[in-house]
Amino acid sequence: MKVTPPNPPGWVVDSFLRARHVLGRTFRGMVPATARVLEGSFGLIETKSLGAAADLGVADALASGPLSTEALSERVGANPDALARLLRLLVSIGYFAEDGDRWTNNATSELLREDHPESMRAWVVFLGSDWVGTIWNELPASIRTGRSGTEAAFGMEYFDLMQQRPETGAVFDAAMAAASRFTAPFVCAGYDFAGFTRVCDVGGGTGTLLASILTANPGLRGVVFDLPEVVAGAPAELATRGVADRCDVIGGDFFASVPRGCDLYLLQSIVHDWDDDSSVRILTRVREAMDPGSRVLLLEGIVPTSTVMHPSKYADLLMLVLTGRGRERTEPEYAALAARAGLRLERAINLLARDGIELVVA
Repeated sequence: MKVTPPNPPGWVVDSFLRARHVLGRTFRGMVPATARVLEGSFGLIETKSLGAAADLGVADALASGPLSTEALSERVGANPDALARLLRLLVSIGYFAEDGDRWTNNATSELLREDHPESMRAWVVFLGSDWVGTIWNELPASIRTGRSGTEAAFGMEYFDLMQQRPETGAVFDAAMAAASRFTAPFVCAGYDFAGFTRVCDVGGGTGTLLASILTANPGLRGVVFDLPEVVAGAPAELATRGVADRCDVIGGDFFASVPRGCDLYLLQSIVHDWDDDSSVRILTRVREAMDPGSRVLLLEGIVPTSTVMHPSKYADLLMLVLTGRGRERTEPEYAALAARAGLRLERAINLLARDGIELVVA
């Protein structure tokens, strides 16, 4: 297995991201407008191509070394000519590599392997899946009405769809775990957990993020809290990561109550799933569970108030089309939500993969 390079220091990543934005903006200002429109329209092709490669298991098939087109197509069950054309595109944008007349993984495509410790395969499969595509087809309807594309496509809300179609919910849960694996190193490196004794991951899924935090902070204990059917997968994840003895698993509904007895309440990508009133209800339940001195850490993407290109602006449309209710927010909007729930936004921290929004009791 090719080794994925370790994450560089946060300030290095941040500098590169800023430089990329400046260069990208310069490029977009220099090319003809028609070329820019064409380039933008090709985004769907990249998403679906990555999804197809992940769904076929191309990276997994190349795990043992380079393969010819014929051998690879036999391994994954694909047409040789079509597979070669797919890989020709993906190689040109940085995924996989050509080794003479054979294909091989590079450090980027290694992350499409199912067994890679930092695998992003589930996230790619999620965004490239046919049912997510069906929802995105309803984006014009979402723009016209402000309602979810999921409702237009399937006649029900997004989280109801996840519950009523277990196979679809499993794809979503796996994608969220993959996203947590991506963000965890940045959160562990960028936020100081040293002053806390017990952290509750509210809406923590199967415990992927919390397991990383507990591993990085041996003196810390934790609670994974989510719907009972979701946290059912947490004990196995926590045991695999070697932290099960320091973590409780509790099923429940964060609209009703949140476990007490923690000095840090962590909510990763929870508030952005909901409208303002629902978000205030969630934060109010958290505030009611807090002891004096407890804190809340929201891990979200803060939307810049400038015209800078930012991942949160893409995620904002994803929230619109998937849930209708959800949205990404600016820092003042998060402060307003906190105030309505009896909390105060004390500071915002750039954690690169996410922004950390620290709240205290008002």
